[in-house]
Amino acid sequence: MSKITSPEPFYSMTRRAGDILFLSGFGPVKDGLVVGETIEEQTIFTMDAMKAALASEGATFDDVVRVNVFLLDLADRDRFNSTYLKYFHEPLPTRRTIGAGDLFKGILIELDCIAFIGNRKAG
Repeated sequence: MSKITSPEPFYSMTRRAGDILFLSGFGPVKDGLVVGETIEEQTIFTMDAMKAALASEGATFDDVVRVNVFLLDLADRDRFNSTYLKYFHEPLPTRRTIGAGDLFKGILIELDCIAFIGNRKAG
């Protein structure tokens, strides 16, 4: 079972269903406060948090097959992509990017993902 706990009592941050691992929405928030001011800073924080959540289940970014990206402003897309691509290798996961006009606490980005982890045991 994951050691990554949800800040809210009504959902799990990670959930394994057989060989599939689902990660809830991750954003640049720590202890209720927004971390970082730029899209790059917020993306790094968010990706590092997702990396830790994946690791807690014995997975890595190489196992991710689908990512959903929610950007407060789609004008940040190119700057987000430059940072995002530092975390993945070929083959890249499938992805959907959505301009979300209202994100939790005004954050610039939120991500969730699905990973295929096969028969590995949680870390």
